[in-house]
Amino acid sequence: MPSLIKAVLGSSFHVLSLVSVCVKNNQRRFCVLDIPLVIYVDLEAFSIRVTTVFKFQLCAMLWIVIQMILFCISLANCKEKPHLILIVADDLGWNDVSWHNPSVATPHLEELARGGVILNQSYVLPICTPTRSALMTGRYPFTIGRQRSTIRPSEPTGLLLNATLLPQSLKKAGYSTHVVGKWHLGFCSWSYTPTYRSFDTFYGYYNGAEDYFTHLRNCLHATDCNNCTSSEGEVHFGLDLRNNTTPDPNKEGIYSPHLFASYVEDLLESRNAKEPMFLYFPFQSVHAPLMVPKNYTKPYKYIHDHDRRVYLGMVSALDEAVGRVVQALKSTGHYNNSVIVFTTDNGGTCHHGGNNWPLRGMKSTFWEGGTRGVAFVHSPLLPNPGTVSNTLVHATDWFKTFVKLAGGEAPSVLDGFDQWEAISGLSTSPRKQMVYNIDDTDKLRAAVRMGDYKLLVGNPGEGDWTPPPEMLERTKNAINFVSDQSHLPESLFLKSVERGHSGVDLPKLYKTFNKTSLKNSKLSDGSLIHRPGKLVKQNRDSAKRVLRSADQKKEPYIFTKKGLARDLVQFRTSFSRDYSNSFVSELLDQVVDNGNTHKEENKDRNASENNYISKTSENTSRNHGSNRHPEVQNNQNSYSEENDAVLWQDLANEYLVNDAWFKNQVSSYNVLKNDTEIRLYNIIDDPEERSNLAQKKVNTVKILLEFLLKEFMNRYAPADVPDEVPEANPKYWNNTWSPGWCIPK
Repeated sequence: MPSLIKAVLGSSFHVLSLVSVCVKNNQRRFCVLDIPLVIYVDLEAFSIRVTTVFKFQLCAMLWIVIQMILFCISLANCKEKPHLILIVADDLGWNDVSWHNPSVATPHLEELARGGVILNQSYVLPICTPTRSALMTGRYPFTIGRQRSTIRPSEPTGLLLNATLLPQSLKKAGYSTHVVGKWHLGFCSWSYTPTYRSFDTFYGYYNGAEDYFTHLRNCLHATDCNNCTSSEGEVHFGLDLRNNTTPDPNKEGIYSPHLFASYVEDLLESRNAKEPMFLYFPFQSVHAPLMVPKNYTKPYKYIHDHDRRVYLGMVSALDEAVGRVVQALKSTGHYNNSVIVFTTDNGGTCHHGGNNWPLRGMKSTFWEGGTRGVAFVHSPLLPNPGTVSNTLVHATDWFKTFVKLAGGEAPSVLDGFDQWEAISGLSTSPRKQMVYNIDDTDKLRAAVRMGDYKLLVGNPGEGDWTPPPEMLERTKNAINFVSDQSHLPESLFLKSVERGHSGVDLPKLYKTFNKTSLKNSKLSDGSLIHRPGKLVKQNRDSAKRVLRSADQKKEPYIFTKKGLARDLVQFRTSFSRDYSNSFVSELLDQVVDNGNTHKEENKDRNASENNYISKTSENTSRNHGSNRHPEVQNNQNSYSEENDAVLWQDLANEYLVNDAWFKNQVSSYNVLKNDTEIRLYNIIDDPEERSNLAQKKVNTVKILLEFLLKEFMNRYAPADVPDEVPEANPKYWNNTWSPGWCIPK
């Protein structure tokens, strides 16, 4: 009988030993009747196929169909909803995870990322509060007044109260909602705090930064606390840790990632895994102050840069905490029906240990280094684990994506899209354009993206490319090793820059260094040649033959005193970059003979190149001045090009003076000044933003500029940046940062 029915219905139907009435819902099969009749019900399309093997009375068939329809409706209403987990790292840079930088130890995060979908084009806002506003509202921050900066501790404001927040929509869909960690969306009134904004529970802190062990907020440690003293010179200080609305003063000495991970473990253990949950987990890590238990810095002891060493220890502690949370999801039965989204809130802060190499810029800037965030989605429900997606994703998209997964209804005013099918590889991204940010508080600063192109208007912020300190440390170690090889002839020096090589595979080189203890080795009669994945000893004669005969593109690299550093900085990244001679010379100045030998060589060999570097240094000093981190400024570890901006006056006078669009559109907005900087980049071909195409692609500038100005004129809300008030001082609130000192807007 089963084989007969299978032949009639086709191989797509699974037939049990007894012919049954079966319902397929979310890849689960329910069989309710043992009769010689097969009914297939597709709940998604709500279609019914009926095939009879024996003849039945028509009334009996109709009765069965009606009963099945009623059963399907009941089943659809009790469809199991996935648990939704949104994990947000604070100030985590593009180059601060192991799948971008093998020097970083993040095994748990990498396992999740490589077992899910890595998002290669996931965008956030340049700084904390705007990104968190976008995540919670699904709206561009410039439309709700949150585009300017962070909410300061004593500012009487918060996230727009008439905005529908993500937990509010999820609660309507039957979810319990929880937030653990950093809020940073206002607390001057209880109305702005998490448990008054549709979160069932809250454990964490209100402000943007605090001590990781004492959980006190004060200006000695915080980095986002300008104007933190009262007119009498008193420093604001106080506890900033709460369990729901109650201060928790009993956790002094517990490192915050450990504290928050333990809370989540207890939360998961205490709840029923059958009931859908939304967990919003914005970590304190790895925001300044730089603090971590010493054992986490041991893998990075070779890094001499103190900030970077401590920072990477914090990254590893964050990784461990995420691993604990995922293990708790598994042990409590939540994991198999969960969707985990991991993202940073903005780029890393190079002044405080973070790194976005090879992207340009950092936190607070509109460059890719400030806005292109580390992100991935991990879920047993994904049909395409182990993939990398170039889907264009923005922070506003997670609102609608989560609500759709929950079977709820999202507000109509959202700027985000449902990205689940695109991330799952079932469709292309619904997002074709986005607004990075628009801020006209002092002078217009904005960035937009359409297709492959990004338009920057105004000053985007510091535009350095900052190599990670560990890269320079590895270079120095290798140079120390070959320093006694000066007897090798000049003919062995590999000038890979001049020959146009793409360079050494640095991740493999790092691993090889570790395995062979290169720094302590001695090779007095030969050199080392690097081939993919290994180092081999080669005598001088055979090394010469290799250099003379090998194909240039496949040629191995001779580690000699002058050729080594030149090769090390030519490593491949996911962007296959090629560095200019000026950058290579600048790096050589730092790592070879304290820079003295090669400065003279470079000057003799290419005077114009040194002139370019000199101009670059002058430009960097002029643009950044005292704002540059002293360590970066002294060591010159950052590489800056000359200002590549095109002024609006020059662009308009040369190309648009007789253009009808210019007259009718731009002039009427009256926001573009003569000295407004204009930059256009092809982000797909040039993700490091090195080639400004504004003068070459004027029509593209016009299209993106029109999009930007329409968004600005039709939707822009002035930034909500009130003056700080003394009433917020914790001394008035039992030495605790507390709500109650403002009237909500």
